[in-house]
Amino acid sequence: MYRGNILKIGKLLFLLLVLFNLLLYNWMIQPEKVTVKQVIEDSFSEEYDKLDSLFVTSINYSFPVVEVAFASQGYTGKDLTFSAFLHAKIKDPLNLIKFQIPVFAQVDYKKYQKVTQVTKGEEEKVIIPPPKVAEERKEEKKEPSGEEKKGDNSKPYLLIYHTHTMEAFAATEENRYVARYGYDRTDDLNYTVAEVGEYLAEYLIKEGIPVLHDKTIHDYNYDKSYVNSLVTLKRILKEYPSIKAAIDLHRDGYGAVMKPGVVSIPALSSLPNQEFRKKYTIEINGEKVARVSFIIGSRRTPEMNEDWRKNYEFAKKISDKLNELYPGLSLGVQVKPYSEYNQHVLEKAILIELGSNYNTLEEAIATTKYLAKAISEVIKQQEDFK
Repeated sequence: MYRGNILKIGKLLFLLLVLFNLLLYNWMIQPEKVTVKQVIEDSFSEEYDKLDSLFVTSINYSFPVVEVAFASQGYTGKDLTFSAFLHAKIKDPLNLIKFQIPVFAQVDYKKYQKVTQVTKGEEEKVIIPPPKVAEERKEEKKEPSGEEKKGDNSKPYLLIYHTHTMEAFAATEENRYVARYGYDRTDDLNYTVAEVGEYLAEYLIKEGIPVLHDKTIHDYNYDKSYVNSLVTLKRILKEYPSIKAAIDLHRDGYGAVMKPGVVSIPALSSLPNQEFRKKYTIEINGEKVARVSFIIGSRRTPEMNEDWRKNYEFAKKISDKLNELYPGLSLGVQVKPYSEYNQHVLEKAILIELGSNYNTLEEAIATTKYLAKAISEVIKQQEDFK
């Protein structure tokens, strides 16, 4: 009888635990309320922006004996985080269950994964042919139209690089790819923010701004992305002392659009969080383009002499100029007090999120000519620009 009661209690606790995990996951993936304001916003780093800050704060201080590095989001100091303590990915419900029910952690799920093709009536197209290879796309690629290149690029003023080089966009018929190394990511840089950076650099050069575009992949190990990009950044600044400004070009993200191993073209109108799609999409001159957000990390340690407010001022000038020229294109500047995003290295170093995984590559590229115009006008007013 005693043994029977223990089994009943065990089963009840198991059911309560599963229910708790499901409710917690459902709560965490609720669409965020989107408001467009140009304000200084206090929040945690990229991964935690989708979670309620009160929840994160309470979790952090629930484990006061643990000191961990929060390097994956550009925070190189110490923080007390639930995610790092358990080496868990908060967005992954399976990870949460594995830490609560150890038997699940013993299963190698990768062995049982299959490349599936899912259709939703006519809402989602599934493409069987493989994506175009890089060489084929390069032959088709058209450089931005306009006047001939200007400026002396042997002495660049501006550096464009990517901490999360493999961040990609929603696939289309013209730009389809197979996601690798995680959702909405690929090491074929023809479909990522690196390709967007190519167009941005070309337009800036045509505006007379000497630019160096670095496409080093830093996020094979995502947790070390900012550590890796800092090495690249310092190396380039040493090699090119003429560089006075740096843009770490990203795209924002919500949930997952492109699943690893699945060759498909998502129906943009059927994506689960349409408010997020609307947040990052605007129409200019009859063309849909991706909107832009500026991110500044205000955290500085005693050994970092650089003042984050200078980074903020530079980003604010570009954001204001962008909205002056093309009203509504910039979502403004956000300040993250728990990160520096390697911006402490240079007073004009900023992070730009151009669109999101809910945008297409075409929409992101369409923004670059407008962004380049705003950046060039601001740079030409800088005293250190020659």
